[in-house]
Amino acid sequence: MKSKFIIALIFFYVVYNGNAQDKDTIYIYKNNDSFKQVDGIDYLIRLFKIKKSPEKIEHKKVNFSFFPTDTKNAGGRLLVSSFNATFLLGDEANTNNSTVYLIPYISFTGQYGIELYPTVWLKNNSWNFVGEYFVLNYPQSTWGLGGNTSNSNETLVDGNQVRFHQNVLRGITSNLAVGLGYQFDQHHDLEIIETNIDADIPQNTTKKTISSGVSVPIVFDNRKNINNPQDGMYASATFLYNDKSLGSDTSWQSLFVDVRKYFPIPYARSVLAFRSYYWTILSGTVPYFDLPSTRSEPGTGSSSRGLEKNRYRSNAMLFFESEYRFNITRNGFVGGVVFANATSASQYDSQHFIHWQPAVGAGVRLKFNKYTKVNVAFDLGFSKDYASVYLKIGEVF
Repeated sequence: MKSKFIIALIFFYVVYNGNAQDKDTIYIYKNNDSFKQVDGIDYLIRLFKIKKSPEKIEHKKVNFSFFPTDTKNAGGRLLVSSFNATFLLGDEANTNNSTVYLIPYISFTGQYGIELYPTVWLKNNSWNFVGEYFVLNYPQSTWGLGGNTSNSNETLVDGNQVRFHQNVLRGITSNLAVGLGYQFDQHHDLEIIETNIDADIPQNTTKKTISSGVSVPIVFDNRKNINNPQDGMYASATFLYNDKSLGSDTSWQSLFVDVRKYFPIPYARSVLAFRSYYWTILSGTVPYFDLPSTRSEPGTGSSSRGLEKNRYRSNAMLFFESEYRFNITRNGFVGGVVFANATSASQYDSQHFIHWQPAVGAGVRLKFNKYTKVNVAFDLGFSKDYASVYLKIGEVF
């Protein structure tokens, strides 16, 4: 356990002393009509003949975006509306944009819920408030523990989940913040509906479980716009301490380390983006559905496109992804991405990452708001035994 914290401290030293730039690269090419940036709002204004000056739109204090999208917390076909609000609480030169995502949804497989993801930066990045709240009703599938579970292990579990995660961070410098938080996860009314196995799914999936604990996050973030980062770096490490004295069923601890780096390629009007995370249980007995699993990582963004949610689950996970983002039209309205990722769940109760699960895909981006750089994203991801379409407001990471 001590060695893992030393690795995390070395990691933050490297990040903090790196050469990441502070400002976003904005691709405005030429100041004439044929190269003027265009977004979905421009087309809506033209379609409905709305009379509103561009200056008023550009200098709005709060910008809203909405679109039917999917959610990382459910599987199957979904009916979802995702609402995004982007606003600035300080000077643009020294304050990051704040965002709030609201995602109510219902699926054709009996799933429904509501999710809320606020990330708020106060003036001069003096304070950062990051939350993750949701109430879910599902059946969802699980395949047992380990990095190479068989498709025949699929087990359908019905139930409900309530999550309340809130971190409050104090800015140490303009880009570095440390803080304290509280995390609560409750799974209740759990019931195994359909299963082909009985050895790998713990009996406690049939009762209510509660995890309640204190989190200690450290965040380095010099991206100016988390909706569509075009330069800079994000890096975080969060230690979570769950204990019976805080209302948790069992005492256990975990560590989540997340790194994202963005390289602008101005002459090609594109961005090369990388992400990696390490998520591990440090000690204790963890409820089955609170163990690390694919597409269930804490925090903003989502991962493992091309793999089914919860497909692999264990006490530790590693993830790597690269994505190339580029403009297709010169006015910036249509863009595209290609991506590749690899996920590994450890051999259960170990740190041995033997089996890697790769996935690839491509997608289209439509610029919804050129001032906040919010895109509507349509992605198609593939892996060996699975393919899925992903719809989202904003970038995946």
